[in-house]
Amino acid sequence: MKTRITKTLLDSWNYLFECYEGSEESAMEEFLHTLNRDETPTNEAQQHGIDFETLVYAIDHEIPTAFHHETDRRTGAFQQEVYDVPDHPYYQGAKRVAEYIKGGQWQVHVDANITVDGREFWLHGFCDVVKAGMIYDIKFKTKSLSSLDLWGSYKNSSQHCAYLRCLPEAYGFMYMVSDGEDLYTEEYDRKNSRPIEEIIHDFMTWLNDRPELLKIYEEKWVCDG
Repeated sequence: MKTRITKTLLDSWNYLFECYEGSEESAMEEFLHTLNRDETPTNEAQQHGIDFETLVYAIDHEIPTAFHHETDRRTGAFQQEVYDVPDHPYYQGAKRVAEYIKGGQWQVHVDANITVDGREFWLHGFCDVVKAGMIYDIKFKTKSLSSLDLWGSYKNSSQHCAYLRCLPEAYGFMYMVSDGEDLYTEEYDRKNSRPIEEIIHDFMTWLNDRPELLKIYEEKWVCDG
């Protein structure tokens, strides 16, 4: 039986061990939603990230307008406003990202069939941007970068490990993190990326010790056909 596996599932699982003390219950709840492939509503932080990435795309493709959402405090609903790109609240930060990825290929689907401990997996995902052998991933923080300790914060992420495995011609992976003003980058190559097979091995070892969760994985993530 071949099963699908993604960086989202692996990172959700890894967060169980890296979450802040006191948030273990919410981390497990999030993992179970991911494991069950539940549809969950977009929260405010996620929506700001979508807005930011869309703005970078608009700058790269010279689209004149982009949207921005804010929460209506009375109803809790997202209110959308359309801005001329230079007037967008995140413009300065998005422009810095756009300078790196200008002319790159957006939303590149990558995949690989791999075997771990005799079991077959289909590893797949979407790269935000691929340009000249570099994979770029755009991230947004709702807090000012100056207030965050970001150095090495993506070291344990499975994302660069997975995408470098899926795209053999890529030589590196760069996380591009913005708060709408400043830009922080964190770069990995194959030498400083953990083999994705090791991460999958650890994940499956953990699942095998929890038969009820293993059953959910095998039912929800089985490959069609």
